[in-house]
Amino acid sequence: MNNFEVTFDDYKGWFEKYKKNNDVREINFQNEVVKKFISAICADLDVENSEKKGPDTAKHDYLQYCGTYIDKTGKEKAFTPDLVIAKNWNWMNKEYEVEYRAIVEVKSPYQQPIYNKNYEKYGENLKNELRRHLSAKNNDKVILTDAMKWEFYKKNEEDNELVPIRTIRLYDLSGGGGKWEWKKGEQGIVENDVIKGFGDNLPYTKPIEEFVELKNFLKEFLNNEE
Repeated sequence: MNNFEVTFDDYKGWFEKYKKNNDVREINFQNEVVKKFISAICADLDVENSEKKGPDTAKHDYLQYCGTYIDKTGKEKAFTPDLVIAKNWNWMNKEYEVEYRAIVEVKSPYQQPIYNKNYEKYGENLKNELRRHLSAKNNDKVILTDAMKWEFYKKNEEDNELVPIRTIRLYDLSGGGGKWEWKKGEQGIVENDVIKGFGDNLPYTKPIEEFVELKNFLKEFLNNEE
């Protein structure tokens, strides 16, 4: 994916593949849309799957990038995110220094959509997930997305309110019932020197502003430039 310029058509194609195949499991959007996109935009960073916790080991500290929860037996356990974004990822993070840039919580837009509600309306389960992620020792940033809406969160020691620092929507709602359509580029006109003087100009479609914004802000967010 290095040096691969992702277009909005590329992104929509990845998404629409699983929509058309009626295979709308979260793992598909996680690995084949979100992970692929971040890996292409930030090719110098490692984007690693982490949704399934492995066995405890003396060489790996989950709490560097994970929050915790209390299980049914009253034991505190690591709450793993779907994806971890890091510089110089190494599983043996007790021996090697890893620079964590963010974690990603992915939802299926068809099974657990977030695009159809504002963050104030999220259920307590999702809010608790975000709080746990933001309580990790060495990571203070969370990306929440269903591949349609992208929200960016940052730990705020003074305020425990879950308010995204940026929200980017790649869709427009169209009517009721959660119906939506992809953002469309505005039409523009550019003069053509070859045919100039004959009264004709060339129409073109401008880039999708929100998609350009997403790519630019993702780089800023993950490189601590926001």
